Amino acid sequence: MTYKIILITTLFIIVTYFVLNYTSSDFKEALTIGSDNSESNCPNILIQKGSQLYLYNSKKHSVPGVNPVTFNNLEEYTEHIEWQRASGLVCPVLYLQHSEDAQGGTSYKIRPSPTDLQGGLPPVSSIRTPPSRRHITKMLDDSLGDRPYNLNSYPGYDDSNMDQGEFTPDMMLDYITQSTGQSPNPMDPNWGGSDFTQALIDAGYYKDNSVAISVNN
Repeated sequence: MTYKIILITTLFIIVTYFVLNYTSSDFKEALTIGSDNSESNCPNILIQKGSQLYLYNSKKHSVPGVNPVTFNNLEEYTEHIEWQRASGLVCPVLYLQHSEDAQGGTSYKIRPSPTDLQGGLPPVSSIRTPPSRRHITKMLDDSLGDRPYNLNSYPGYDDSNMDQGEFTPDMMLDYITQSTGQSPNPMDPNWGGSDFTQALIDAGYYKDNSVAISVNN
């Protein structure tokens, strides 16, 4: 019983001493920058004028050569940021780009970063995806319409580019050549052979080019 009383008394004295001698300011979050560093050492504005960049700390007085820090190009600024982060200092920076309009007026535009000048647009992905297979759109050709008067006629010439941007049957043949590396045309050096061409005929790729000739006996 005496041992428990001594233990409780000792713990009470330790806790009382701790409460009276330590405050919350003595304890800092491990993964955050201290208030002194964030207020005094963190630059928060980056301005680009031409090829030069100026890194400002709005919480400090302007001192030539010190605040702002001048960089002659983007590479020097990148090296400074890498050194800064290696020192454990990560600062959010507002990036402003100095620009002039046609009337000679100047303005500062907010950009995401010196390496991303999209100006509000989403960043462009560096991963290129192959185009999806498109549906075939038949050409609008009066020389083949109005049956039966234009039956078995040759396709007309599209001098107005009415089918511009459409995936027409003629483009389908080019798509086959590009995707397989073989041409269905026997006159091409990369002809895929008679079986390759016959397979396209059987699949109906040339059905619109069929011409029926009637022979009178």
